[in-house]
Amino acid sequence: MKITRRTTKTTLAGAVCAASVVVLMPSVQGATYKTESYGNVSLDFALIGDAHNSPDAATSYGAVDHDYYIGKYEITQGQWTAFLNAAAKTGNTDLYHASMNTAGWGGISRAGYSGNWTYSVTNGYKNRPVVFVSLLDAKRFCNWLTNQKLNGSADTENGIYDMSDQNAPRKEAEWQLGGFALPTEDEWYKAAYYDPDKNGSGSGGYWSFATQSDTQPTSAQANYSHGYYGSYNPYYMNEVNFFESAASAYGVVDMTGNVWERTDTPDGNNRIMRGAPFGYEGPNLAASSSRLSYLAATENQAIGFRIAYLAPVPEPSTYALLGGLGAVALAAGTRWRRRKS
Repeated sequence: MKITRRTTKTTLAGAVCAASVVVLMPSVQGATYKTESYGNVSLDFALIGDAHNSPDAATSYGAVDHDYYIGKYEITQGQWTAFLNAAAKTGNTDLYHASMNTAGWGGISRAGYSGNWTYSVTNGYKNRPVVFVSLLDAKRFCNWLTNQKLNGSADTENGIYDMSDQNAPRKEAEWQLGGFALPTEDEWYKAAYYDPDKNGSGSGGYWSFATQSDTQPTSAQANYSHGYYGSYNPYYMNEVNFFESAASAYGVVDMTGNVWERTDTPDGNNRIMRGAPFGYEGPNLAASSSRLSYLAATENQAIGFRIAYLAPVPEPSTYALLGGLGAVALAAGTRWRRRKS
């Protein structure tokens, strides 16, 4: 039986950041989840441990030298609507795209006038991934969440990303403090395909698909080839927790099918995307070898994203708790790890 480390948050008086208390609970999935809530947006994250893992020999991707959290799910239309209501009353940054309210893949509507725009999400769309979001607007979402977490502000133009430079990478200082950012390609790849205990071998390895399998997923495991309901009826995209039982080894959902997902890895003026969308077909659906390069400004019905942040070093009190439970021994100053290859 594997172990799930579930976390709850406590807030220190006068502090902006949250500390974590870790409780060990048995689970057959071995996933570690944490919920973060800022600015009326609540997000579930999965811990990606096993830092300093080797890259996938087949592709050279996946090596990451730190532990981090990545969104358990893609950012949803409900979460984006909450962001719009907080940050897009004027519409000056074009965070809202009219096609977000196109039947089949979007249900976010806008009412009012510039300076007093309000947004709502149609029943049936709240938990489906948001699409028609450019790379820059995804970065604005990260800035907004980061500022909510670190200093309580609602700034979208400054934070973990410098919005004056569309090619600027995430800022290391904010990342070290727990700021939210798009995952790099290696971070996304590891969360999707790496398994620290592949086939129960006790050593790490990579799956070909993000469903803990080397065989292409079925329509009961992933949304591809318009297969969510067999055809458009009436949604192209499934709700983000629909394929919960077909998650990656770290418990991350929908890294195969549903939408392409942006990463923070550049390809010239483009950015690499991973995951493949609902309409993708063929034997290499979202396989570890599948990747795509898109312009930063591209907004369409097949591109979404999820976010990540650096896992903090456990507080000294955490070690005492773990020791009391007799579950695991940790050395001071190290990050969470399971086995590594």
